[in-house]
Amino acid sequence: MKKKNFIKMLNCPICFSREILNKGYISSKLEEINNFFILKKCTNCNHRFLSLFPKISFLNKLYKKNSRYVFGHDENEESQKNKFKKKGFKNVKPYNEHWIFDYINMNEKSEYLEIGPGLCRMYKTFYKKNWSCNGIDLQPFIKVPGIVKNIKKIKNNIKDVAVAFDVIEHTSEPIKFLKDINKKMKKGGKLFLTFPNSDSFKSRLLNNRWNMVVPLAHINFFSKKSSAIALKKAGFKMLHIKNFSLVTPRRLIRNFFKLPFKLILDFLKLDINKIYFRLNEFFINILDLFNGDQMLVIAKKKSN
Repeated sequence: MKKKNFIKMLNCPICFSREILNKGYISSKLEEINNFFILKKCTNCNHRFLSLFPKISFLNKLYKKNSRYVFGHDENEESQKNKFKKKGFKNVKPYNEHWIFDYINMNEKSEYLEIGPGLCRMYKTFYKKNWSCNGIDLQPFIKVPGIVKNIKKIKNNIKDVAVAFDVIEHTSEPIKFLKDINKKMKKGGKLFLTFPNSDSFKSRLLNNRWNMVVPLAHINFFSKKSSAIALKKAGFKMLHIKNFSLVTPRRLIRNFFKLPFKLILDFLKLDINKIYFRLNEFFINILDLFNGDQMLVIAKKKSN
């Protein structure tokens, strides 16, 4: 990994404060970037970020070639991508239920924009409802009507709804990212975001060991305060912000009943590290139900 492809971060990328703490080197299974980055925390807005930001041209190159540095490449992810490549957009299943439907009248056909539609389930939902749809995705296998690789190809001031789920944490220019979306939206248009929550118990307890800290896939980690600052700078008014957990009570209860048996086996093997890991993980997952490590945001484009 060549440092010429990166910019050293001396200021918070959101509030520009220089009151920054080091939260430790970030370990990685990829040898080239193991301990290459330090997790930083802004004491003013609680934003967390990598010590080195990839230059935008370098980052785009990584996404275009589906690099292992920016995608997890786990077995399930690769399987889903291969299915999409084989069967195409026509076989993507739209959502029947989703939280954003509580804030949009899906039957009022309008203009839709999605940044990073991935495997296109949400995009397909709006497309099937006959909305005028556009999207931005750099992955070469995403061949879908209305999806382009450059946001400049989309007209300004036309979109009523914009969605960017689990995207903003991937960009090294988050405020510019939001401003680019703002340009495409009508006044009063709604923006829906999700991203990792740096105010969560998991983030605060685990710091650089938090499983959301995955260079170079994740670069920025927003708090409620840094989210509000970024949206305001980009011309949006925040309407709603809420943390949520990917841990479900049902899954936690199931794991609770399995836990004693796993601990007994670990004890018989004298695997003290495994015992500590299981108890620690279970405790943190309980905490995550009360202050989840994911965030959802609804904002609207301001009129001035």
